[in-house]
Amino acid sequence: MNNIKTTNWIKSLTDQAQKENWCVSCGCTTCGAEFFRSSLIKKCFQNNNLPFPNKTRPSRRSKNLIIVDLFSDDIKFCVKTISKELANLNAVDIDQINTGALRHIFQEIYGRIYIKLIQDILGDSPAGYYLKSMEAHSKEREEKYRKHEINNSPKILEENRRRKKEFKEFKAKAHAKRIIKYNKFSFIKKYWFKFKMKMKKP
Repeated sequence: MNNIKTTNWIKSLTDQAQKENWCVSCGCTTCGAEFFRSSLIKKCFQNNNLPFPNKTRPSRRSKNLIIVDLFSDDIKFCVKTISKELANLNAVDIDQINTGALRHIFQEIYGRIYIKLIQDILGDSPAGYYLKSMEAHSKEREEKYRKHEINNSPKILEENRRRKKEFKEFKAKAHAKRIIKYNKFSFIKKYWFKFKMKMKKP
């Protein structure tokens, strides 16, 4: 019986990226982490002994083809292949993989029409739980952004300015009333003091 464990190619790829210092930064405006993303989809075909597609979308000008450059059938193949490999990662692998690289992999395959497919393949695997945490974090950020947009809408801002103005006017009126009350009290106190002094005189 053969007990040799096959190395997970996603783990190997992310290890290589870290060792050779590839850019895996999400949202990189310099290179877009294209070399890493391109290597990811190439591995999908290489590890299944398939040639890389000779037809791609003519939408971008880059030598590093990424998943969006492929046609729908090839994109679906890559999504399924990557998801299956992610599902085979254990918890230790997930912890060891560079966070930026792992997030990039999920972002690369996480298209709206493939969400259900990815979730079904990952299931309750460590990668599945990692995806759920990413989805929860994304929803939390979206909710914060939604609230920020609401609270900073022109209508709300105008209402807040109106309330602040009314509050300042209220404070000013209250202060003016206190001044009048204090002045009256001082006046009464002053003459009461004089009256007492007169009464004390023989």
